[in-house]
Amino acid sequence: MDKVGYMGIPGSFSEIAAEELLKQEGLAGAELVPLVCAQNILEALREGSIAYGVLGVRNSTAGPVSEFVRAFDGVSYERIGEYVLPIHHCLFKKTGIELSQLTEVATHPQALRQTDHTREQRWPQLSEKEIEDTAIGAEWLARGELPESTAVICSMKAGKSWGLDLIAENIEDSAENKTTFWLLKLEK
Repeated sequence: MDKVGYMGIPGSFSEIAAEELLKQEGLAGAELVPLVCAQNILEALREGSIAYGVLGVRNSTAGPVSEFVRAFDGVSYERIGEYVLPIHHCLFKKTGIELSQLTEVATHPQALRQTDHTREQRWPQLSEKEIEDTAIGAEWLARGELPESTAVICSMKAGKSWGLDLIAENIEDSAENKTTFWLLKLEK
């Protein structure tokens, strides 16, 4: 069985895109492996522990995904498939914490860029904290690895799966917010 690495962890937008790409490309039986970031996927492809990678490459609002660009610059790869996923961001907090107690928002840099204007208008008091993945933010907040005064931006799936309280949904600046994901493998 082929193994397919993806950016993020379960509940991430990348996992959702990976599931769709595998169906689309006839690889539905492949095992998904959460590898968090583009660099980890590249290393796993090079060592042969995965056959394919699923990576976000471009967002309609925020442009190229910089971690993909950095990791795969100068690397020879073959794009097997492409999937465009509508991205709907949600803002979550820990249960029992009031909105007035929140001081920062943690999420992936792409999610910060995709929600800039909405956050500026609705929650200008929240400073930004960049982390590796949207779904990891939900996990870390639920496990106490982020301060309780932190809100996270993630998918509805990730926030709900970690038992967080929804503050707002569809906080992306553009209703047409979409990310293009590629299924790729290294060229031999």
